[in-house]
Amino acid sequence: MTSSPYTYVPTAATALAHSLQPVLNAARSGAGLPPARFVQVDRIGTSAGDYGTLSARARDRRMAANVLSFRRFPPEEVRGAHLLVVDDVRVTGAHQRCVMRASEDLPFLARTFLYIACFCRPANSRFDPTQEDALNHTAVKSLGDLAAIVAGGDFSWNVRVCKFILRRANRPGLPRFLGGMPGWFVRDLHRNSCRDGYARMAAYAPSHQIVRTELARRYGRPRRRPFRAGLLA
Repeated sequence: MTSSPYTYVPTAATALAHSLQPVLNAARSGAGLPPARFVQVDRIGTSAGDYGTLSARARDRRMAANVLSFRRFPPEEVRGAHLLVVDDVRVTGAHQRCVMRASEDLPFLARTFLYIACFCRPANSRFDPTQEDALNHTAVKSLGDLAAIVAGGDFSWNVRVCKFILRRANRPGLPRFLGGMPGWFVRDLHRNSCRDGYARMAAYAPSHQIVRTELARRYGRPRRRPFRAGLLA
């Protein structure tokens, strides 16, 4: 069992997969089957921007440039196994085709993609895949909307949340937003930004600096570790 691929910060589909896993395993147990374990598919490298805003052609280009790794799936362990890929929505199928290409050499018996929803294009009609962006932001249109979810306690990090917080449009209100967030949230945001590389992307680096400033305001600037000979060997 896996979700849509990611580097360090999980995708939204990962939370769905972890919610489904105990339900699936309860059914498997009742049928005398071993539990299905969750295994991550790695995305090698991240990019700026929101996938949900891309056209069908841009999605195909993005997926063609993506490098996915199934290094956590040793062939001898997955021979004859069923791979269940959990994702939130299927829009153009570009993401599914990318996962299929990346896993085609592994000896799975079957690959099944499970979606919460699929966008269906009526015959002879034009379809705008950027409608996904409207769905993604139905409940969260502002930092204030996100703050209410965090305060409610039913919150989990994902790639889109990080990019939403760090995007340029939210930069003017970011200091005030961070000031009202609990310490764990600011620390997690800083860690996620560093590990997924947003801190080094031109689109997000200025916002990452605001996060660093808030951390320094609360906890002081971290001390630099002294250099020791051989440290980089």
